[in-house]
Amino acid sequence: MSVISKLIQVAVALLCLGAAAVVLRDNGLPTSTSSSRESGQSRAPTIGAAAPSFTLRTHRLENFILRPAGGATVLNFWATWCQPCRAEMKELQSLFESKPESPRIIAVNLGETFTTVRKWVGDLGLTYTVLLDPQLTVASLYGVRGLPTTFLLDSQMMVKGIYFGPVSAAELLRSIDSLPIDRG
Repeated sequence: MSVISKLIQVAVALLCLGAAAVVLRDNGLPTSTSSSRESGQSRAPTIGAAAPSFTLRTHRLENFILRPAGGATVLNFWATWCQPCRAEMKELQSLFESKPESPRIIAVNLGETFTTVRKWVGDLGLTYTVLLDPQLTVASLYGVRGLPTTFLLDSQMMVKGIYFGPVSAAELLRSIDSLPIDRG
């Protein structure tokens, strides 16, 4: 490859990076659940906002509707190709086993097949709720831009924490234990 070709490739790469930086500077990351009437785009939920409800199929092909529960809900977005997700899924299983009365753990797979997800769940021995989001509708609703991403919801479906990247069971437990107790 000639020196000129390499220089052109570097220039194109720098131009792309610059364009991406401008887009992020001008638009930022999603910050709320409200819809912008001007653009018609919805925004990701933020801490203190109501978590959007949704319906998806489980890895057992049952319907699941996210709605308020008696305690906290950990809503995790993941994929089998995501290496940090593997460790985090084991952390979530540990949390689920150590505190069976709460929280409810829901893991939403992004865009993979039923067969792939079911094998992954079996290989890791996961016993909490695993959902399939084949069209990435819920991921879009929650503004997921990287994996893993985890939302901590209280009993009334209010967002109390958002974790970008892997989160430990200990960190989630500390956050869950700081939530007010729902006395029904």
